[in-house]
Formats: sequence, C-alpha cells, structure tokens
Amino acid sequence: MPSTMLSGLRVLDLSQVRAAPKTARWLADAGAEVIKLESLKRPDRGQMKVSSAADLPIPEQKQREHNRTAGMGTDQLHRDKLGLSIDLTTDIGKELFKRLITISDVVLENFSAGVMDRLNLGYDTLSKIRPELIMISMPAFGSSGPYRDHVGYGWGLEHQGGISARTGYLDGPPLRTGTVTPDPLNGLHGATAVMAALVHRAQTGEGQFIELAHWESTLSLIGDWLLEQAFNDESEARIGNRHPIHAPQGCYRCIGNDEWVTISVTNGNEWSAFCKTIGRPDLEANERFTNVSQRRAHHEELDAIISTWTSSRTKTEAMEILQRAGVPAGAVLSNEEALTQSQLTERGFLTEVEHPDGVIHPYMNGPWKFSRVPPMSVEHPAPLLGEHNAYILGDLLGLSETEQRRLETSGVTANFSSKPPKE
Repeated sequence: MPSTMLSGLRVLDLSQVRAAPKTARWLADAGAEVIKLESLKRPDRGQMKVSSAADLPIPEQKQREHNRTAGMGTDQLHRDKLGLSIDLTTDIGKELFKRLITISDVVLENFSAGVMDRLNLGYDTLSKIRPELIMISMPAFGSSGPYRDHVGYGWGLEHQGGISARTGYLDGPPLRTGTVTPDPLNGLHGATAVMAALVHRAQTGEGQFIELAHWESTLSLIGDWLLEQAFNDESEARIGNRHPIHAPQGCYRCIGNDEWVTISVTNGNEWSAFCKTIGRPDLEANERFTNVSQRRAHHEELDAIISTWTSSRTKTEAMEILQRAGVPAGAVLSNEEALTQSQLTERGFLTEVEHPDGVIHPYMNGPWKFSRVPPMSVEHPAPLLGEHNAYILGDLLGLSETEQRRLETSGVTANFSSKPPKE
C-alpha cells in the first residue's frame, strides 16, 4: 500500500456490530494498519441470528456466509482490516494481546462497561505496558451513571436520542429514520476523538483513555433542538418533509411506481426561478405566495400545484430542469440507482474487490481527496476469522509455525483458510 495519511499507525480493533467498527474503518481508510481481533467463541456476530450463548460457537460455514454478504455493511465495515483470532478469556490469549500492545498505538473496544477491566485488560493495565497507548472505549451509555449497565444499539438509541421525536408527519406518531442513524455518527465521532488524541500525543508524547458514550454522541446530533427546549422551553412539532423556515419544500411524486423528487426553495430568487420554470409565473405575484410566511401558510395548495408539474416528468428530468434554473432539487434514488450514478463512477468513489470466497462486491472508497497523498482506495475485503494470524503472530510477534499450530490446536486461536468448506 502506498504511503497514506496514517501509514505506520497500528490499531487493535476489538469492537463489534456497527458503530465502533466504523471508527476503526475510518482509520483503516486513512491508511492505518487495523487488526480486527475476535475469537471463534465470540466472533463479531453483527447481524447474524444468534439468540443465546447456546448458538455459540457459530459454525464456520455460517460465519463465511455472513462475512461475504453486505448485510448491515459487514464487509464494508471491515474492509482493509487484518483478521486475528485470539480467545481473550484464556491466559495465553491475554499474554498474546499484551505483547501486541507493545507494538500498537490505539486500542478500540465497545464491550459493556467493565468487561475489559474484568479481563484485566483495561486501560490502567495496558497503559503500564505502553504509556503512549491511546485507548477508546465506546459503551452505550458510559461507564458511570444509573444506565451504565444498560444494553443499547443504534436502533434503540435513535429513539432515546430524541431523533424519532422529531421524525414523522404533522400530528402523526414518531417514526424511525429508516436506517440506524446513531451508528455512523458515533463511528465518525470515535475516529475524530482518536485523531485528536493522536495530535495530543504528537505534541506531548502522552497516551490517554477516551470514553465515548453512544447516547451522548447521538444527543449531540440534535443539540440545537435541546438548546431550544432549554432556553425557550419550546419543542417544535413534527413536520414531515417540510422545513421550519423555507417554503415550498417537499418530496413530490413523479412518473413511475414509487418515484419521487425533492424540492427546496430557500429564497426569493429561487422562488421566482421556480415559478417560471414550472410554467406558473403568475404564482410569484399571487398574494397568497408573495413571501415565505405566506407560502408556508398555504403550503398544501402549493404542494398540489407542484405535484401536477412533477407527476408528468421523471424524477431525473424534474431534478435536471430545476437544477439548471438554480432551484435545489434531487431525485430520490434507490440503492441500485445510487450505485450506478455516473457522478460517483467518474470520481472513483466506487470500486470492486473480490472476497476470499470468490464473491465480488462494490465498495465505497473514502469520501475525501487529499492533495499531497495518493488517492485512497479499498485494498482488500473484510478478513475471514483469523485470516492474518500467520502475519500477526508470526511476523509481528515472532511465534514459530509450531507455536502457532499449538495455539490453534488448543483453541486459543482459530484460522479459516481462504478456501471455503464444501457446501
């Protein structure tokens, strides 16, 4: 891999499911060597259907099937990471992990509060081995307070984080966003925190411990709403696709089944251009629509007029016509359509990589372009369980092949070969 922003940085990623693994993936995208650590007894189950401990260990075939599918972004979350399998509940596993600490820069985990300390692998222990170490812990609600032992996932934190209270139509019930909004947000906040700690270390030589509670991270997304409540004791009503200030704004039906275009008029010039573009210059002089307050007051009437215009056009046609006139508009794309957009293809945002089991997936490259480093692109897919054991245990830690086989035979490590078992 060519020199990138974080070349030379090594990250031990113990995290599971979605939010914290995305933190590690952002670091991997920027060039860090990220080692995804899991065990056969406790693999990163992600969205695999595991209802109880009786379902563990998960058979190799089932893990492979899960790993080579996109699912909830499993392959996307762990691309460009190395796979290491160590059972941290064993004494030998703990010692191997501590040896890795001596050559690593960052440790990332999102277990329930207290798990790492109970394993005797908490920050107090690890920082004695490597004082420069940066460790980030990402529990759902933090390690203190009455909720410290509560379990939380993104789909639940979306509701507890106040997002659902604002999502939905006027006079309707709260609605979820349709995705798991807190997870990518928390992942980005985690990567930002790690980068800030790395800058601090570069300046002072000091490592440190970071705690990032998912709930608090999620609440920060609606900080302006919380301040409105705190300062003015006001909570805005749900307004669906409308905007609290701009009008008209909405999502309008186009030609075809479930085809839509979004339109947002944000100022007088756009309103004037919009009226002319849809062939209704008379609306500009209509007293019911002369200013934004009037347009908001008569929004339903405007929606009917706009829908008449959009319903006779495709969503792409409507978007292009309005964009040429200087009016913000966007076609509502399906997942398949988003993957085939020429805009993304020409900018190199999407690339294809072959999984070790032979499945080819499209991957999203990092959304940034730097002027002084080579373009960043996906180098390899998500690792199989223990796929890079030989490199990490052998090349990095110096264990012989005999020692590696002994660890695997005793169950401390596991290693899926790149060839899948027969179906």
